[in-house]
Parts: sequence; C-alpha cells; structure tokens
Amino acid sequence: MVLDPYTLISLIILAGPLALSFDSRVAFYQYWPGVAAASLLVGGLYIIWDVGVTRRGHWSFNPRYTGTARLLGLPRGEILFFFTVPYACLFIYEVVVAYFGDALWFHWSPWFSGLLLLASGLAAWRYRGQGYTRLVMLSLILFFLVQFLLVPDLLATRAFWVFLGLSFLAFLVFNGLYTALPTIWYNPREIWGIRAGTIPLEDFFYNFSLLGLSLVVHLTLRGGLPWLQ
Repeated sequence: MVLDPYTLISLIILAGPLALSFDSRVAFYQYWPGVAAASLLVGGLYIIWDVGVTRRGHWSFNPRYTGTARLLGLPRGEILFFFTVPYACLFIYEVVVAYFGDALWFHWSPWFSGLLLLASGLAAWRYRGQGYTRLVMLSLILFFLVQFLLVPDLLATRAFWVFLGLSFLAFLVFNGLYTALPTIWYNPREIWGIRAGTIPLEDFFYNFSLLGLSLVVHLTLRGGLPWLQ
C-alpha cells in the first residue's frame, strides 16, 4: 500500500518516540495505558472539532498530499495526527523529567488562571466572526480551566516550559511541512491571516491547547506532577 505524504509524516512523528519508549531511564512504555486514554479522550474531542469545521468550510484537505480516502470527511493522516503527535510530545515531557528533573519556578496564583481565562474569552468574543480563531480561543479556555482544576501548578513548573519549547520546535518542522506542501487549505475568512512562514498563527494556539490538554490528562491519570509524588 502506497502511503500519502500526510499519513507518512504522521507515522514519522511517531517512529522515534516509539522506538525509544523502552529506554531504561524513561521507561515510557509503562505509561502506555494512560497515554492511550489521554490520546483517545483529547484526540477524540479534537477529531469531533475537526469533522465539524471541515464540514463548515474552515479548511479543506488537498487530495494530492492527503489521498482521497476519507473517514467522517477526514483523511487518515489527519486522524493519525491526533494520536501520534500527543504520543510523541508526552514522550518528550517524560524524557525532560527523567533526564533533567523538574522544579516549581514560582507560586501559581488563581489570579493568573483568571487572567488567562479572561484574555482567551475576550479574544474569542473579539474574533467571533472568524471560525477557526474563535474556536482556538475557546480551546484555550478549556485548557486553562481543566489545567487549573486538575494540575494547578503545571504552568509554574520548569519541565512544562522545556517540554513546550521542544514540542514547538518539532511543531515548526512538521507543521511547517504540512502547510508548505500544502496538505491543508485554510479558508482566509476564518483566520487572522498572520503566518509564521507558512503556518497560520492560530495553529500555534491550537497546538498549545491540544498538547496542554493531553499532558493534563496524562498527569492526572498518573497521579499528578512526578516530582510531587
């Protein structure tokens, strides 16, 4: 079977972390049940979002790079994306903690969460006429709320920001490739139109909420922040 580029890239994202999951210091394989649960829960939510906005025309998929096969209107590479990317990035988090440790950088106040929720809500209202922008801001509200309720100190930890930085470096490479081909066409009426290279600015917030929610669920299932155990 010949794989389309989108599916192939999604599998490449998974290949390295999967091969290194048996590293004795990280032993990521021991977290597979929780990682699977986090991926199914969060990935499933984003797939529902994806199906809805694809039908509404917020974006569409280029058959030249995604193939013509569709499930619920989505190419297989798109569906794989919601499982391979969280797996790879949760692996990055556990590597950071195992090899470099973690620490609380500052005290996280409920006021910080309140300000982030307010800013996201105001942005969602301000850009309510742009479908992708509005939904991305709503996804940030969901992340900040769930994070505050389940892992309130997460955004004050060193490991979170190192994990996020490394994940965003990979994001720039792979999402840059996705959008440069392009695998996805964005409806210009549904986005700001500001891009970092070929990547719409909204994709950065989208990626933040997807990875953030996946990490919160993963940490909650394993009992909280590793260094507090």
